[in-house]
Amino acid sequence: MTGQTRKKDWWPAPLAEPPVNGITLEPMTMDHLDVVVELEIESFPVPWSREAFDYDMEKNHLAHYWIMVRDETIIGYAGIWLVGDIAHLTTICIQETWRGKGLGRWLLLNTMLLGEKLGARRFTLEVREKNESIIKLYESVGYREVGRRTNYYKEIGEDAVVMWTGSPPFEK
Repeated sequence: MTGQTRKKDWWPAPLAEPPVNGITLEPMTMDHLDVVVELEIESFPVPWSREAFDYDMEKNHLAHYWIMVRDETIIGYAGIWLVGDIAHLTTICIQETWRGKGLGRWLLLNTMLLGEKLGARRFTLEVREKNESIIKLYESVGYREVGRRTNYYKEIGEDAVVMWTGSPPFEK
């Protein structure tokens, strides 16, 4: 690709249909936050607060969030902050009873596709160093570890693995 500008880093296209019937992806609204915060608390050792979601939904023009719904029930969600053409995956969550069915990969790839439609060319994220299953998922769709943030998750004494799509340099 010498002399050419890539429009985006590579990542696989999501399946046209979700791996479970009846799943839809919809923009998150303030009306969804009670359920989202409940899922957040159930799913993460260091959950985001209601105030953090409120701020992103109401005031952060960089933030974009989606919910995954089945039978009118929120079973997952994901979000990005879009800064120029770089999307920072801020959160992704699947309700525990729905894990292991391919929905995490489907939600991740569709979130990346939606980010791409908004102008994202690259993606970055932080993930708990001990969350090996999600690290493998991220690697399977093109993320690579580029560094660590020491004691990023202070409450549980864990480092963050910093991951990006593509190859260095990351700011081009």
